[in-house]
Amino acid sequence: MDGTPQEYRWHAEPETLGMAREPLERGMTTLLAGCADGRHPGAQAYLSRHGTALLEYACGEARPGAPLTPDSLTAWFSACKPLTAMAIAMLYDQGLLDLDDPVRRFIPAFGNGKEACTIRHVLTHQGGFANAVTAPQGRSAEEIIAEICAYPAEYPPGGKAGYHPTGGWYVLGEIVRVIDGRGIGQYVAEQLFAPLGMHGSQMGIPAERQRELNSRLALVAVGVSEREPFASQAMVDTFNSPAEIAQVNPSGGIRGPARDLGRFYEFLLAGGRWEGRQLIDARTVALFTACHRWDLPDLTLMQAPLPWGLGFGLYGNADVHRTVSRRMFGHSGMVSSVALGDPELGLACVVITTGLLDPMGNARRLREVTGAMVEACTDARGSSP
Repeated sequence: MDGTPQEYRWHAEPETLGMAREPLERGMTTLLAGCADGRHPGAQAYLSRHGTALLEYACGEARPGAPLTPDSLTAWFSACKPLTAMAIAMLYDQGLLDLDDPVRRFIPAFGNGKEACTIRHVLTHQGGFANAVTAPQGRSAEEIIAEICAYPAEYPPGGKAGYHPTGGWYVLGEIVRVIDGRGIGQYVAEQLFAPLGMHGSQMGIPAERQRELNSRLALVAVGVSEREPFASQAMVDTFNSPAEIAQVNPSGGIRGPARDLGRFYEFLLAGGRWEGRQLIDARTVALFTACHRWDLPDLTLMQAPLPWGLGFGLYGNADVHRTVSRRMFGHSGMVSSVALGDPELGLACVVITTGLLDPMGNARRLREVTGAMVEACTDARGSSP
């Protein structure tokens, strides 16, 4: 690990937030060790408690020869899905849609056995079109939506469950566009990024902006795995291509610093309130982060009967240490990242790595780091400073 760049930014003394420094430093050492053994070229972490930022951390390289810092823009992949879900929540909050509205109310061509699919089905991964889009790269949203509309249902919507990695989120993004008039990238930027101060993040970064960011824009890599890696070099080359980085992808296309994703979870833990403004009703936040699906084998995720909220994964996520509370909500991203909020502990945690490991290897490294963050809480659950 000698010579590997790393940077700590302590925003508060851990003791003032009822936390211990040693477990946190141990968790960050895990990320640093991952740079040394090739699991990932770089990593970021962010932690806050009771709405107060505590720690930003970064180690390794954003790209060869350029250190990764807390200000680097990293790929969140599917960890950004909850932001698309929250766009739907904001429209629900305004009475512009109902969770049990059929998708066809907003996208009339949506059919071929999927006619009964509702917005709730899409948010809980029960829409029946998990494999509708396998290669969105370089295609317009209109082309992707047309493909999804024509795709035959894999099962009657609502009857089974299977994680929808891509297609469901393009459908949600299109519903936002139809109702509001703004594309999902613009909507998220104006309704979430701007008011929450997530100034470093963007869903789809235009080529000119990519050139301006240069080495601040972190690349991903095939990590050294014990088993067969999840990603091939060709897949990684696609993820790192200017065209892919520029694509407005509501299923996994946001890049930004870990702290920005942390602010999103601080906003949710505060019941939709930010800097004195109630951006969304606290009851709506509670509704979307509550459990809406349970005890159904997931046809995509190895039959695991994982619980889901409306766009949020819940307690039992393999990438999160089991010591979090049962009220935890969050999301993982492409065998490399995880973000969560824990209402009982008051924690917002984000861990982003740039090496795409095998799923089991990735789960171990993320569990180790999130476990250290929870272990650092030395006071009682639910207490406030």
